[in-house]
Amino acid sequence: MSQKIIAANWKMHKTFDEGLQLAKEIIFYLENNPIPDTEVILFPSFIHLEGISRLLSPGLQLHLGAQNCHYELVGAFTGEIAAPMLASIPIQYVLVGHSERRQIFFEDNHLIARKIDAILGTKLQPVFCCGEKLAIREKNQHYSFIREQLSESLFHLKAEQIQQLRIAYEPVWAIGTGIIPDPLEIEDMQQEIRDILATQYHSTLADQISILYGGSCNSKNISDLIHISGVNGVLIGSASLHLKEFLNILNSLRNN
Repeated sequence: MSQKIIAANWKMHKTFDEGLQLAKEIIFYLENNPIPDTEVILFPSFIHLEGISRLLSPGLQLHLGAQNCHYELVGAFTGEIAAPMLASIPIQYVLVGHSERRQIFFEDNHLIARKIDAILGTKLQPVFCCGEKLAIREKNQHYSFIREQLSESLFHLKAEQIQQLRIAYEPVWAIGTGIIPDPLEIEDMQQEIRDILATQYHSTLADQISILYGGSCNSKNISDLIHISGVNGVLIGSASLHLKEFLNILNSLRNN
């Protein structure tokens, strides 16, 4: 099995102590039950990053990421956090373009492009989220919609910069709803993303980039999702907040 990525987005959950305790339990599990060819990424709240980073040891298959950052590197932006600030903590990834940021905070493709530039400028790796609403899919406009998200957010980048990205395909209608697209739909969309990248850049880059699926992932469907052709991992939301459920997900990978 090629390397898989299990990414956990905690969103706006967990107090400082709760987050550290959950991270400690996950770390203890991974130290005693290493999963071959798998990378686990935690995206906790900002308040947890520094504390959890101190728990990590060299060689552990667990990395940290932030859920967001500002597109400016420094300045009078009350309440925001800059990519260089995040880079001063030993984390590796930053989520960008999540549907909740797009819908609730009105972040568009052009603003997301600026965030990606800021992230790459600090040597962190963006995890770029894309995906369509149900109404767009029902109108059979999902291909053009994804193409627009990719082109406006990514196509200003050079090939070597694109190679630093992870892409998470998250159909908005599947996030937190319990609705899972048909495996063939997921396979089709990851291939569409690769085809778009191959046309803009080259096929080798498109084949090598990691594409995750996100949307109502849990321990009951993880085995099916992780074996969809072309899917390199999953981005998990609510299921990652509960220790037993998340460890069941990790156990499923160990047994496959």
